Amino acid sequence: MRRRFLGRTHTLTERVRTYWTDEALEVDLADHYEIRRRRVFFDEILLVTLHSRRGVLASLIPLLLAILFALVALGVSDSGSEVSLPFWALAALFFAVAVVAAAVPVWVVTVYGKRTRARMHFRMRQGKARSVYAEICRAANDAQRAVASRLVAETPEAPPLPLSDSEVPLPPTWG
Repeated sequence: MRRRFLGRTHTLTERVRTYWTDEALEVDLADHYEIRRRRVFFDEILLVTLHSRRGVLASLIPLLLAILFALVALGVSDSGSEVSLPFWALAALFFAVAVVAAAVPVWVVTVYGKRTRARMHFRMRQGKARSVYAEICRAANDAQRAVASRLVAETPEAPPLPLSDSEVPLPPTWG
């Protein structure tokens, strides 16, 4: 079975990679040293969402570095003004990176199944997120229609209803 990489996401404690297979989405969760694989089958998908959010958490590290370089520049500025200029430049650069990282949209595709979910983040790639969203919706729709048509074909036909009261069988009497 061939797998195709769709997208990834990460948190502070885990890395999540999502792959496309013929009958399901495979979600690999790398949690510290342990890797777990889960599947969201296309015929069990309940909901697929697409939304955007801002990357505020990605801007924390550059912001902290900007504050650190600004504090170093303030500490060095007593000895001479020219020594602190590179530190002020680095602080301004990291602050600009933090502002840009906070302003850039992150597109999130989330697939909810009966037992698990798959999520993918796409930073500054709205077209890719929309194409993945449409592809998953189309595959889920096709798989669920196939299951529904198979169930309809397997359902036995119900007997016809009686037309009058004389055709209704009477219940057995005791005694």
